[in-house]
Amino acid sequence: MPAPDDLYERLRRLAVEDPREAKRVFLAAFESDSRELHEFLAKLERPNEGRLRQVVANAIRTHPEKARIVPELFRWRETETDEFTRRAIEGALAGVDPAAGWARKIPRGGAGPSEVADIYRYVASRLRHRLRNTMLSVQAQANRLKRLMAADISGDVQTVVGKLSDAMIAMGRELEATDVDPEYFQQRFIVLPDWLRQMNVRYAAQYDTINLRLSNDEQSIRVFANDYLLETIFWNIWLNAHQATGANCEIIIDFNVKGKQVELRVSDNGDGFSAELRDIVFQQVYSTKSRSRGRGLLEIQDAVERLGGYIQLFEAKPSKYRILILLPLALQ
Repeated sequence: MPAPDDLYERLRRLAVEDPREAKRVFLAAFESDSRELHEFLAKLERPNEGRLRQVVANAIRTHPEKARIVPELFRWRETETDEFTRRAIEGALAGVDPAAGWARKIPRGGAGPSEVADIYRYVASRLRHRLRNTMLSVQAQANRLKRLMAADISGDVQTVVGKLSDAMIAMGRELEATDVDPEYFQQRFIVLPDWLRQMNVRYAAQYDTINLRLSNDEQSIRVFANDYLLETIFWNIWLNAHQATGANCEIIIDFNVKGKQVELRVSDNGDGFSAELRDIVFQQVYSTKSRSRGRGLLEIQDAVERLGGYIQLFEAKPSKYRILILLPLALQ
């Protein structure tokens, strides 16, 4: 039998490199109910184990024997600070009756996280992500500047210096946004096609031009939303598309009004999502870029749901998936 640490170390690595394999390995250990499993779960009581807790919660969500791990799920929910891990834990606890005796197994040191703490975590985590994405623009322009200076093309150098300066200013504004612009978070009626065109102009000023094509975009398509949540959704989509396609990026959004909702089918001129990613991109951190990235898709999903909508992938071409977003229409 492997040493007790082997399961923990293996899952910690797979949680980053191959979440699907991490789920398979955990379920095999769960079904064996070995001492190794219990020692692994004991390690997850420690702080900063959110990624592994998320793997476990997603793996166990529909398992017929998940009751065996419900006490752990309740304890993790009380102490977890990462919002996406908390969402995974809540998903695993869906349908579990908290009055069925489980709560007695949870140490109660006081009230759970307050609404203020939840709001802080929500805004702070997105601000960190937005700052990282803004820094990417600074880095991209700095690298381009180095290449141009080596080639001694003075006119283009001036343009890049200007964009570098704009990116640094934008990064500073991100730091100030939650304090200086309360209307940024104010719910209001928004004509979505117009808002997307305006955001595309802002994106081009900070990064590069995106060829945006909107179809069936009647002016009556309005949503009740705020700039913060809409930018969380679409700025992340723009960044992901731009990073996947590089120069000459094109984004196409097809609007379809269905009753009290508007359906947005979002695609770009990249390869799209593969079939194997269909069930994981909105459940756990995923990125093709690096191990430290991949929260964007989860942030998109969370913002869509906070607006009362729904997001999933749809099969645009055989085994090639794109993003589909449903948002409630503002009918007033």
